[in-house]
Amino acid sequence: MELDAGEKLDKRYSNRFEAVLVVAKHARRLNLERLREKPEEEETVEPEEKQPKVIAEAMNNVLKGKVGFERPERT
Repeated sequence: MELDAGEKLDKRYSNRFEAVLVVAKHARRLNLERLREKPEEEETVEPEEKQPKVIAEAMNNVLKGKVGFERPERT
């Protein structure tokens, strides 16, 4: 039986809030990379090939384990 995204995140992270933060930070990073790659002139032109939404790509990367995360030490 295939686990859904929530169950996979629960296994990988201590709580869902932490998982949401990791996905959101990764999505912001991906969005910045896309904006840097795209020249200003192309922003108004309709893209020929649609890219997946940034949040969906970030979630997939996190679920596949492509995104690292370290918890800071408590003092």
